[in-house]
Amino acid sequence: MAKTLEIIHLADEDRIQLSIFDGQDRRSAPAVDFTTPLDDSDRREIAWYFRDYLDNPFGQARDRATAVETGLRNLGRLLFETVFRSNEAAAECYAAARSDGLSSYRLVISSPKAEFLALPWELLNEPDTGYLVPELGSVVRRTTAGEITAYTGQLATDQFNVLLVSPLPRPDVVDSSQAHSGDTIGSYGSLANAALSVLESLDVEVELDCLRPPTFAALAEHLAQRPGHYHLVHLDGLAWDSPDVMVSGAMVFEQEDGSADPVEASRIAELLVAAGVPTVLINAGDIGPEGSVTDQAAAASRIAEAGVPLVVSVPFPLRGRARDLFTRGLLQPMAQGEDVTTAVAQARKALMDDPERSSIAGKVVYWDWITPIVYQSREYLPQAIESQKPDPLAPPSSQPQTHQTEQLPQGGPYGLVGRRAEIRHLERLMQEQPVVLMAGNAGSGKSELALGLAGWFQKTGGRTGGVFYTTFEGGAGLERVVHEIGTSVAGLPFADMDGPQQRRWVVEYLNEHPSLMVWDGIQNIGGSPGVENSGLLDIPERAELDAFLAEIAGGGQSWALLVGRNEEVSWLSTPHLSYRLPELNLHDRMELASSILEASGLFDGGSNDGASHHLDADCMELLDQLNGHPLAMQIALPLLKELPASVISGELTGRLEQETASSGEEGRDPILTVLMEYSFSRMSRRQRNHLPFLSLFQRRIMMDILTHITQERVYRTVMGEELGWGACRSLLRTARDSGFLQAITPSVYQIHPSFPWFYGRRLSQQVAGPGIRQLEQEFVRVYADTADYFMESLYENQDSGATAVLAEEGNLTQALGLAMEDGQWDTAQVLVQPLAQVYRMQKRYPELRRLRRQLLQIVAPEGRGGPEAASKGASDLWLYLLGTEASEATEQLQLERSEELNRQLLDYLSSLPDGDSDPRTAAVYHQLGLIEQHRWHLDEAEGWFQRSLAIIEQGEDRASVADDYFGIGQIYQSQRRYTEAKEWFSKALDIHQREQDLEEMVKDYRALGLAAQYKFEYEEAESWYHRAREILEENRDEENAVLVFHELGTVYHARYLFEEAETWYQQALSLSDRLGMENQVAVEFHHLGLLSQARGVFIDDAVEWFDLARERWEKLGDRRSAGDECRALGVLFHEQQRLDEAEDYYRQAQAAFEEVQDVQRTARTYGQLGKVAEDRGDLPGALEWATRTHSLAVDHGLALLPQVKAHLAELRDKYGEENFNQWWRGYTGGDPPTDLDVETEDPA
Repeated sequence: MAKTLEIIHLADEDRIQLSIFDGQDRRSAPAVDFTTPLDDSDRREIAWYFRDYLDNPFGQARDRATAVETGLRNLGRLLFETVFRSNEAAAECYAAARSDGLSSYRLVISSPKAEFLALPWELLNEPDTGYLVPELGSVVRRTTAGEITAYTGQLATDQFNVLLVSPLPRPDVVDSSQAHSGDTIGSYGSLANAALSVLESLDVEVELDCLRPPTFAALAEHLAQRPGHYHLVHLDGLAWDSPDVMVSGAMVFEQEDGSADPVEASRIAELLVAAGVPTVLINAGDIGPEGSVTDQAAAASRIAEAGVPLVVSVPFPLRGRARDLFTRGLLQPMAQGEDVTTAVAQARKALMDDPERSSIAGKVVYWDWITPIVYQSREYLPQAIESQKPDPLAPPSSQPQTHQTEQLPQGGPYGLVGRRAEIRHLERLMQEQPVVLMAGNAGSGKSELALGLAGWFQKTGGRTGGVFYTTFEGGAGLERVVHEIGTSVAGLPFADMDGPQQRRWVVEYLNEHPSLMVWDGIQNIGGSPGVENSGLLDIPERAELDAFLAEIAGGGQSWALLVGRNEEVSWLSTPHLSYRLPELNLHDRMELASSILEASGLFDGGSNDGASHHLDADCMELLDQLNGHPLAMQIALPLLKELPASVISGELTGRLEQETASSGEEGRDPILTVLMEYSFSRMSRRQRNHLPFLSLFQRRIMMDILTHITQERVYRTVMGEELGWGACRSLLRTARDSGFLQAITPSVYQIHPSFPWFYGRRLSQQVAGPGIRQLEQEFVRVYADTADYFMESLYENQDSGATAVLAEEGNLTQALGLAMEDGQWDTAQVLVQPLAQVYRMQKRYPELRRLRRQLLQIVAPEGRGGPEAASKGASDLWLYLLGTEASEATEQLQLERSEELNRQLLDYLSSLPDGDSDPRTAAVYHQLGLIEQHRWHLDEAEGWFQRSLAIIEQGEDRASVADDYFGIGQIYQSQRRYTEAKEWFSKALDIHQREQDLEEMVKDYRALGLAAQYKFEYEEAESWYHRAREILEENRDEENAVLVFHELGTVYHARYLFEEAETWYQQALSLSDRLGMENQVAVEFHHLGLLSQARGVFIDDAVEWFDLARERWEKLGDRRSAGDECRALGVLFHEQQRLDEAEDYYRQAQAAFEEVQDVQRTARTYGQLGKVAEDRGDLPGALEWATRTHSLAVDHGLALLPQVKAHLAELRDKYGEENFNQWWRGYTGGDPPTDLDVETEDPA
């Protein structure tokens, strides 16, 4: 039993008594009179100090705060004297505890009266040694004296379960389509974000539930469904009182319409006790002017008294760093199994050890350490949450598919400050209307708010389908939106579907899974009103976006937040609500201002050093002048290092009077333009001279690239001087300190979207047109060198290379546009290559095709192709663009499109001198060979490959020669000429071995293995596969290793070595699952089903594997493959003579194949349905299916025609030839076939 010092309030007698329990004996001092040392005016002053002081800590407010702090210090000494020095016995009790070590004692304050419990007992202050709380083990409050019972509930130890309840009612229910004023009950003081950050960082499993909607009824239902589940319920940012809510001591929840719903603490306590919740954290929001700490103490003590073991109350909002210190100090020990009262004591000590809080007056020593309070009714010691570690000896298994968490863009240097009311209001708007347009001028913080909202939903699970954030800065339209959502949910294989399928899949997903889309920067889509062709997208592309939004809104499940500068968007016809982002409220702007000042170095001297940096009462007037504009604050406040606020304010006033509407930009506040100009004018001559050059960059600036430009002769000629590495570093750092840039790393910076307009205007004023063109050419030259380096990086390490290209995508695109504008065709090709390579890696094919179309439109605007491009000197670029488009079309089996493009290439090359012997012609021949190979026109394909070889076989391009060899090998393999196929594969392998092209060697080994496998040379096949595996494992190429593991499984499967086959299939399954290769996961499911089927006694297992495969294909939107699984299930049940089930699955397969228009598979399924009818003795039905199969096979020249004829012959013989002929004429209207008698294998 814990040692205690207990201060017992004898309420009926207005006396107190000190009692000590040293672990064995209890003794008490005589009771003494006690008069409450605080009156209402004292409580109001304390409330003002914690609620309002840091929002205006100047002049009389500072003196007032000093008086409050002095009063608190004196109050602590008075309480100490009253409790521990009132009589000799009390002094002895205290002396005994101090001698024993205060750290082993818990201080208990017990009273039935909330007024007594609400006293700040944490202030107990011994004149000789100081405050007691850092020395005590913990401090708790109880409503009754004496011993307490233990909590007996059993909670999970495998994860830490937390319920977050964060109501934010609005005072009046108004039309939510109107602009929101931000006047919301309790909008200040939330600990939710700080708590979420701590929970994310814990090394144990955490399950966080966020109550939606945060109503009392929802809380009752939620807890009733989860008894004994939660370790902690967090009631966050609660309002206790307001002009509209006059229920003393009540906690304010929301009603369904968002209005306030005051709920008595006893009702809340009833729910928490019934649910077995051991710990509740209550932190107050911005309580109204009538709010009473005594009311809060009454509510918290009632909840504890009702049976909740521990209630941790924070009656005043914590500021800045205090939120992080407190939540980390509380939650981390709780998850580790430490006593909650001790955890609060540790959190309090952290606040005491770091007492300075940032304010606009500088760092201020603050007394928020006294605010956390613990109310206790039972002993509760949490059990440590154990990390779940997988059993290393357990067999691999597939995990359930989950969508990846979409990575949100990086926000500004200060993140989202405040805006709790705005986030809650946006959530309400989207509940009312799924599409909301949030408008705000440049730099108003709309993107930061959108990111904050997206992050909030991600962390709290508010949108179970996912959060998908798209920024419209480049030229991509709906294709990027669809690709990002689809690949985030289904992985990269999603991109293997064609464009319409992708769009349909994403629409279906969003209409089935509640999700949030955020589209930022939508003002760029249509451009400036009245300015033709100023938007990124053309009219049909905008219409596509609008139609897509309409479909999502109509689905009723998902929401879309559109973020831009204008409340009216011409292309948006989808019903939506508009929301104008308000300015930052007082609390939020003070917190942001404090962060900016601290980051600017104005607090470096420590607490109250702000006076030396012009931090005075005039700062408040300056902030009022800035109207809570976040970007304006980031530019204005660093100026306080050099100038008084009054001077800055006066300058801005004068300049604003001279500002005209034409001198600004649409969607930009005049104060921001004036402030940029003023801050810019205060910079050094070198800064003013060189900063405007940054207008050429798109958001991101790498210092190394900037230096490569600025230290060259061209730059010096135009700008007057060159800048070396050190000068560039100084330029960027100074711009960062002035609020003109944001640092991502010490060598990488980001430009806020509001600055390019300003930089561009300045550059055009400073440099004449020819000079700007020279700078643009230099920008293009350096980025062409960078693109060349990126291509090398992509060959050496695809992942790191792709990351580098994506980081610089905006600048590469900018350089590409400038190169095309200047007619630098060869440079343009260099610039587009790394972009195209990464787009292919990420399967962003629609975007890549769009980019190519734009470039081709510039190269050959009249559509005359190669000759037109050649007239401009751009033939090589035209050949590259068309050639890569054709190659990509072949890979995606768009064979007609590919053939059309290759014919254009061939026509142009053939018209050139020596075109027939041009290696580029050979490349076109190779592509035409691949097209015919995919069409199964094998002789024609071989002819094209041979024509290619005739040109290049004796040349130096050995890799292309090997490609032709390999293609011919594949043709012979398809023709079952396996020996010859192996010879051609070996020729390709010889070249690849000479060039040590390991990637191609692996491909050759696998092809040789498959050819050997087809020849039943299983040991040789196994040898080839193992050689491929060794290379892949040595190079850690796990994605291709999965394929080789699978192929090894098929070798053992074919040899009836089922256990070995299963081992390889399971390895392939485990690895593909870990890598997110969803297609391959489904393939492994299918083959494990075949394996179970082949074993004969594992039919139920086979059904389960095939079903898993089918479900996975359906989730990926691959109807063809899902049909294959249905067909496999049909075959399985057919073999078991379970004909009804077989027919059902065959018909599902039929529907899938007909939907995707796969004639070959449809025909085979018709044949199998005919077999089912035949097995039932239904000869007319069998004939009907067989006839439909025959029709498809004849019309489309299918390879299975001989098998179909044989089946019809069997049915004819069973039915009788005369009956057969009569039936045929009646069914088809034509004469029956006379060539049915063939010898072949069963079509199944």
